[in-house]
Amino acid sequence: MRFLKLDLHERLLPSFMKKFIFTLLFSTLVFSSPSYARWAKVGADKDGGTFYVDFDRIRKHDGYVYFWSLRDYLKPFEAMSEGTLSHKVYTQVDCKLFRFSELSSSYYTEPMGNGAPEEWLNGDPEYWNDWNTTPSSYEIILKFVCSH
Repeated sequence: MRFLKLDLHERLLPSFMKKFIFTLLFSTLVFSSPSYARWAKVGADKDGGTFYVDFDRIRKHDGYVYFWSLRDYLKPFEAMSEGTLSHKVYTQVDCKLFRFSELSSSYYTEPMGNGAPEEWLNGDPEYWNDWNTTPSSYEIILKFVCSH
């Protein structure tokens, strides 16, 4: 009887563990993905584009601030990928020196960063942009993030 009980337990455990690991990984991917973010509107540009930041995902580490932003275009933006209606950017900010580095960007043909990215670019973490050389709309985002 003891062998039967042990054998049954050994067969059920892998099945339970597989389900548990799958659920854990799925939840981690879904809820950490920027496409499931809660975007807060922080500004707009003269062309009708809207800027958003996911304030729930702002992280501070080693004196830097990291955050996701989203730009939603009113009309398709053709400069990067044909028919781009939105793009997401993961940014590192040095609030003390007023500079930032775009670590990655993804471009979408659907509004609000929905769908699969049409193009994905990795930035150079050694390249820093000065706030003085950026559009004022992005400066507003950086000020929001640094004061958060």
